[in-house]
Amino acid sequence: MQKAKRLIGLILVLCLAVTFVVGCGNDDGASNSTSPSTSTASGSSVAADSSVVLDPVELKWYVIGNGQPKDMDAVLAKVNDYLKPKINATLKLSIFTWGDDFEQKMGAKVASGEEFDITFTSNWALNYLQNAPKGAFVDLTPMLDQYAPQTKALLGDKVIKGASIDGKLFAIPTNKEMAHNWGFLINKDLADKNGIDISTIKKFEDIEPALKIIKEKEPGVEPFQTVVGESAYRILDFEKMVDDNVPGAIYGDGRDTKVINDFDSPEAKTLFTTLHNWFKAGYIRKDADTITDWQANRKAGKVFSAVASLKPGKDGEESVSSGINWVQVDITKPMATTREMTGAMQAISKSSKNPERSLMFLELFNTDPELCNLINYGIEGTHYTKVADTKIEVTQAGKDGYNPGTPWMFGNQFNTYIYDSEKFDSATAKWDQFKAYNESATASPILGFTFNSEPVKTKVAALTGIKKQFMPGLETGKSDPATVLPKFIDKLKAAGLDDVLAEMQKQVDTFSANK
Repeated sequence: MQKAKRLIGLILVLCLAVTFVVGCGNDDGASNSTSPSTSTASGSSVAADSSVVLDPVELKWYVIGNGQPKDMDAVLAKVNDYLKPKINATLKLSIFTWGDDFEQKMGAKVASGEEFDITFTSNWALNYLQNAPKGAFVDLTPMLDQYAPQTKALLGDKVIKGASIDGKLFAIPTNKEMAHNWGFLINKDLADKNGIDISTIKKFEDIEPALKIIKEKEPGVEPFQTVVGESAYRILDFEKMVDDNVPGAIYGDGRDTKVINDFDSPEAKTLFTTLHNWFKAGYIRKDADTITDWQANRKAGKVFSAVASLKPGKDGEESVSSGINWVQVDITKPMATTREMTGAMQAISKSSKNPERSLMFLELFNTDPELCNLINYGIEGTHYTKVADTKIEVTQAGKDGYNPGTPWMFGNQFNTYIYDSEKFDSATAKWDQFKAYNESATASPILGFTFNSEPVKTKVAALTGIKKQFMPGLETGKSDPATVLPKFIDKLKAAGLDDVLAEMQKQVDTFSANK
């Protein structure tokens, strides 16, 4: 009862504090025209109101990255000194490594109802589109105006709608590039050494002469890297209805909303044939279909090129991360799809005893540059030094002490520092390019669509198994598509492919009609 009274008092004070910004009693969660400048500097009207008495809480937050840093305790001490006077909360941040099976371990926490507050979620890890409809996360829609008005304004209607499921937002998307395009990352040092003119590469096939040169002159180097999960197939840029494991997509250029079996498209057949020819020529490693640690050769400078999801400055970020001098070559045009809106998010667990405070923290994290950079980069003077107002230099000792490795995963990227090695004069120059990139992107005709696989879930599972049987050979060039692809398609059809495609088309048509 006492807690309820405090919460009511909290909301009443909040209404008075933000009435001039968003209005009070807006129960439908509709977006109001808000500006970050009209709210408090701390990013939370509640946190800034000294008349609000908040009980102390500890917030447990789980993310994925480079693992728990050696200096995490020291960084969290600084974070908590910063948080206490603002929202009377302390943070306990746990970072899984990429090899820790974040999906499985966090899935177990969610399934068991274990108490925690915030978790990273996306369309590729702790799947947002699957877990949110099952009730794993708190519906934030009615809470945004009260506890995260600036975050709501920063993200805007397009992002919020694109990340919502049936009109409800269950996680806060990272404010970053909200579009994608595909192309190549190319080892610039190897290109320069061998006289390769990267400017001549305009489409996928144009890279082949360079691969021939690398094969002949650089023994021990992979001319072209394509492995399971990090494959060249992505260059076709289909907008998948479920994920990469399930056939069913529309063309990624937004030409129409017809759902097709993308694995059987003319473009896929051509690509598989090209990859098979490259495999036979020795441009792709012979064991590519079984490789799991594809990063090792990249960091060792033994990869010349690979297909990658791009954005402005992606080559600079990859160069810092891997220590290799990469240059990017853009092939496809920027598109904005539901996948970008749900590619990196923070959700509040249904098991959290403090959902309001958790959202207040995320509001602060998204709007306060000092807090955002402290969590992303650690302590100035210990883990990095400033070379300009918003540019930093990180030594190896700094990386050894604190390197979560995930500034693109959480927070507001537009508030983060950039590395001194990045090819931008300032952070402002970089983020201005990001904004222009977002604005230039073509919006998918089904932006915000989420496929409900429940009516055909058994068949979707069967199709996934068949894909994992055939696709590794096709996407690495090891299999001859002339003989293997027809068998692949026949097995998909026997497992109910046509029924799944029909259900996808039905849901897409309904979404389009009601949009």
